[in-house]
Amino acid sequence: MISMYDGDFRFKGVYPALVTPFDENGVNEEQYRGLIDYTIKAGATGVVPCGTTGEFTSMKFDEKVEAIRIACEATKGRVPVLAGTGAASTADAVKLTRRAEELGAAGVLVVSPYFLKPSTKEIYEHFEKVANSTELPVFVYNIPQVTGVPLHWTMIDGLREIDGIAGLKDSSGDLINLTTILVRKPNEFQVMVGHDEVALPALASGCDGAILASANVFPDRYIRMQTALSEGDLKNARIIQRSIQKIVRIFVNRGGGLAVKAALNMIGVPVGHARKPLQEGDSLGYGDIDEIRVCLEDLQMIPRGPVTFKMGNRSIVAEEYPRAVGMVPDSIDDLTLLHGEALFGAGSEVAHIDLVLGIRDGPMSEALDRAGKIDEGVHPSNLIKDLELTTVFAPTVTITSEGHKTMVYEVAQKAVVDAVRRTITDRILPEELVPDLVLAVNAFVHPSAVNPKRVHINNFIAVRHAIRRALEGRQSTEEIISRKESARHPFAYNQ
Repeated sequence: MISMYDGDFRFKGVYPALVTPFDENGVNEEQYRGLIDYTIKAGATGVVPCGTTGEFTSMKFDEKVEAIRIACEATKGRVPVLAGTGAASTADAVKLTRRAEELGAAGVLVVSPYFLKPSTKEIYEHFEKVANSTELPVFVYNIPQVTGVPLHWTMIDGLREIDGIAGLKDSSGDLINLTTILVRKPNEFQVMVGHDEVALPALASGCDGAILASANVFPDRYIRMQTALSEGDLKNARIIQRSIQKIVRIFVNRGGGLAVKAALNMIGVPVGHARKPLQEGDSLGYGDIDEIRVCLEDLQMIPRGPVTFKMGNRSIVAEEYPRAVGMVPDSIDDLTLLHGEALFGAGSEVAHIDLVLGIRDGPMSEALDRAGKIDEGVHPSNLIKDLELTTVFAPTVTITSEGHKTMVYEVAQKAVVDAVRRTITDRILPEELVPDLVLAVNAFVHPSAVNPKRVHINNFIAVRHAIRRALEGRQSTEEIISRKESARHPFAYNQ
């Protein structure tokens, strides 16, 4: 088949490193086509199937061929397909490269051979054989954090001399190595940044474009960033990078495609789940999932709609509730007594929040009555003053020192206040309901915690998550059962 992309291939713009939707039969074609359409409509100038974010190492050869076929057909010549054809074996890389050419790809992206850590000579010969097997332009893919094989600028100097090697995707995050490559390369050798967290400095340093995991979700923001840089508007480019930096960091550090799939599902682009061994609850923690959601809300990417809160004979409709797909019920029918729990952070500054929220004249009246009382064997609670929502606060563990007391009753309690106010401001909890509700918060602060800023941040985030989980009924019994195999005690396993 002749390439479905009409014209000489010259990389430009932003290519999402596509996630791969799976079902019981392999690649879910309907979802894959839907994802590709979404990214192109959102501004993507090309697509990359079967990359790291696409879980290529968890795919059979025939599944990779299928993914490349679907991508070439779904793009319909609108944008080029740069097919991931790398493999640990040279023979497998050559075989898949030839199939990609037959299917109509505009170019191929070939990761350095991984796991066995070949020598410089062996790496060179690997890329030479792949390049000699095809008429397509070959792009070298450097991602040493997973391959274990860093491609130094001296190696790139040599690989550039191979006929057919057209460019480089650098996902190392090593700006020193990358800028050296950019300074030394001839104009026709194309370089793309592949590390989402350094997209701005890499593009500003001269990269031709970007191939990014996060471009599955918001390619338009990177297009705007690149446009701003081309117009000399560094200030606006910085604003764009900073607006996405937090969610990008989660994508990069929490399972890659696993996290990106969670985000896409939330915004209404169904892509299913990652293949094992990657699992929600492990590589991507539940706190990470909720933080992805908050980031997407801040970016105004979560659809909003009505949610009805029922309290006795009263019904309050929150018209603009952020409704992440699959996470929010149409109505919250019983506010008598709701429970929420959240864990966030790590080490001595970790925050663990247990809370209950309910109507004032129900079971919560007892928590209110006991606030401020000192009973033997019970950690003292207190009623937080001057907070719109009546809130009782208590520590989970015994206070061990004056420093620990400060961390609990000043730092963590202040985080509770800030989180409650933010929840009301964001209309997660309608103001009309606030006078009739009572919140009781049980906060774990480790006795050895020393960083007050981190204690505040972690408790602030955990309280926000816990309130929303209480209101939305998460985790449901079904969710808990479905995730029982991936459940881990946070202090018994490394996260």
